[in-house]
Amino acid sequence: MRVLHVISGIEAQNGGPTNALIGLTKAQRHIGLDVRVVSTWRHPDGPANVPAFTANGVPVEMIGPAWTARMWNPRIGTTLRRLIGEADVVHVHALFEEIQHRAAVISREMGKPYIMRPCGALDPWVQSRGRLKKWFYMAARLRRNLNRAAAIHYVTAAERDAAASLGLTSRSIVEPNGIDLAEFDPLPARGALRRTLGISDSQRVVLFLGRIDYKKGLDLLVPAFAATNLPDTILVLAGPDSYGYRQQIESLIQHHDLSSRVLFTGMLSGHTRIEALVDADLFAMTSYVENFGVSLIEALAAGKDVLISENVNLSKDLAAASIGRIVRADVNDIAQGLRAWNQEPRRTFRTEHQTFAVEQFNWRNIARRWEQHYMEMVR
Repeated sequence: MRVLHVISGIEAQNGGPTNALIGLTKAQRHIGLDVRVVSTWRHPDGPANVPAFTANGVPVEMIGPAWTARMWNPRIGTTLRRLIGEADVVHVHALFEEIQHRAAVISREMGKPYIMRPCGALDPWVQSRGRLKKWFYMAARLRRNLNRAAAIHYVTAAERDAAASLGLTSRSIVEPNGIDLAEFDPLPARGALRRTLGISDSQRVVLFLGRIDYKKGLDLLVPAFAATNLPDTILVLAGPDSYGYRQQIESLIQHHDLSSRVLFTGMLSGHTRIEALVDADLFAMTSYVENFGVSLIEALAAGKDVLISENVNLSKDLAAASIGRIVRADVNDIAQGLRAWNQEPRRTFRTEHQTFAVEQFNWRNIARRWEQHYMEMVR
């Protein structure tokens, strides 16, 4: 089975879609699928993540540099025709750039089944931002690409349900993102992040791990953290800056006089992100919208208590399993959740949380299910 994955960018700044594709292609290659990736790039470090794929035996073809908001490059069409012609099935990730549109059109011309993964872009909150442009793009291109796909790939039932009002006619497949459980067994020793940042073992750490981006709700988390005034507690914001948004959060931190209690780490990857999770006492994800949240599953695999907003699409799954604290995307509600957490003694949730992660989000099991999906589409 020859599978071509199409994405507009694999750089670290892309966050979840890139990380999910690295994990998915590694697992698919492990079970014997012939997997390739094609991507455009814009930033100078755009191809920097290529070794993350090739180290797992997944070839990557980069097209770029690309221009304009749609990531256009004159080589997109010819490259896709060659690669799609060699593939049995095409898996397209995200929606709004040129490479995804051309992949859908060329797949139809060649009679190849293709899957569209929206990556949360069909959520009403996302659609409301730049509504006119997205409405026009939906009418001109996207609705046809989605309706003629062999399937639309949602990573949660909540993502699928949120898109229901669009009236799309293609089959829906709900398959989650996953994690590589080998990274969490055994867990690293506690203390690496604390030593780097000068945090003592007696202090509690609330950790955010993700892009420093508006949709992540950091403008809610920071004032909520200030309102609780938790003694001997540090808020660590770990992740790459997204379009200069970190400057706004730094201004908010200064406004609340939190400069000594809120620390930035920049991008954490590989083993260092696992070390950060081990050193945390609470993982916080207070997003306005969160299509999945791989770092949330990683926090559970590390045995951490979690506090998340109800806008995280996995919140219903966690609530059903009586895991974590679910709050509204509201400063007062987040602050109340932080106070309730602070009143409890320190403890880990290694067994119950890891069991949940293993059963639901093991990449190997997900890859095997995708093999069956692909085979059905090809038939």
